[in-house]
Amino acid sequence: MIRVGVLGCSDIARRKFIPALLKSSQACCAALASRQPLKAASCVPPALSITPMTYQELVCSPGVDLVYVSLPNHLHEEWSIRALEQGKHVICEKPLGLSAASVTRMLDVADSHGRLLFENLMYLQHPQHTMVKALIDSGRIGKVLSLQSEFAFPGPLDGDFRLDLRQGGGAFHDMNRYPLSAARYFLTGKQHRFCQGTQVVREGLVLSLQAESCTESGETFSFLTAFGLTYRSFYRISAERGCIAVERAYTTPADMENRIAVTIDGRDESFSVPPSDHFLNTVDFVCGLIRSGDWQREHQRARDVAELAGIFYDNCREIKG
Repeated sequence: MIRVGVLGCSDIARRKFIPALLKSSQACCAALASRQPLKAASCVPPALSITPMTYQELVCSPGVDLVYVSLPNHLHEEWSIRALEQGKHVICEKPLGLSAASVTRMLDVADSHGRLLFENLMYLQHPQHTMVKALIDSGRIGKVLSLQSEFAFPGPLDGDFRLDLRQGGGAFHDMNRYPLSAARYFLTGKQHRFCQGTQVVREGLVLSLQAESCTESGETFSFLTAFGLTYRSFYRISAERGCIAVERAYTTPADMENRIAVTIDGRDESFSVPPSDHFLNTVDFVCGLIRSGDWQREHQRARDVAELAGIFYDNCREIKG
């Protein structure tokens, strides 16, 4: 069993990641750290006998093989690097870093220490996306022409770190990895030319960003990330002979049978995907990467997505919100 230390008692750690660890046959929850002792104590599953640690104690612990970093965005670089320098593998929540330069520094440390640094794009471990990719690769819908994606929700609530500029908040930092990683996964063109885009900014905080780019393969990519809108989480792929649409693409509940809407040559060829826990799938996937030592593809993906994020963040026209 790979021994996992959970660094930070975030909502996603409590509700999703720790329960996935408890179900995994590949990993176990060995340690937990928080700056708030009472919060840390409330995160410890009743079935486990764990004494909460400080951050530094956890990353230095000989009883931890893999550190899950679930801290506010501005702390990802610091604590991922500290863990890597102590010889730990790392799963870090999105975004890995707040800039391409930050991500490069983090991955350089991971490479120099021979350790995995995995950006937690857990949604990609849901089998529905593998099925969509296989359909594209089969050639049945023809050449892909465009990918459109939206990810938005009404919150966050006042006091949430996502609304704090100093902690790396804002809708773009919080949500961009979903549509951008989908672009890297589904589109053949990896080099993007910025076409147009706007970001709504209030007191330095990005509330929404929508933009469009073109790849060197002639594909169009457009996306929206936003706070303060009705919930949406989907992508739509249009091709020469048909289209594919996936609702609840990024936040598919573990008990939900999702439906993939497919049209090919005017025929409805939609299909359903059985329920799957992409958090559990991710834990087991990362354990497999660690055991095999074959994780350079994941490091390159993180570099590519960070570079793409920088292109949009730097080029979008700013509108005051």
